[in-house]
Amino acid sequence: MHLLSFAKGVLAMFWLVALLNLFYPFAAPLGGWLNRVAALVLLAHVGEMLLFRARLQGQPSQWWQRLQVLLFGLLHVRGLR
Repeated sequence: MHLLSFAKGVLAMFWLVALLNLFYPFAAPLGGWLNRVAALVLLAHVGEMLLFRARLQGQPSQWWQRLQVLLFGLLHVRGLR
């Protein structure tokens, strides 16, 4: 369980850096790559949210659960009942 929390923390830091890159762009090659990777990860997490839609339906506070799936993907889905 500690490894899952650590992975979620790393992913949260990734999203923080990606968001920072939108407002204060990094140098030429790094900023572009970071934007592309963030878009791909977000696209994958949207796919996971659609794939696990039935599992998310029965959860309390569905919008909060969906937001967490968008941020953490399968790391959050694994922790659902």
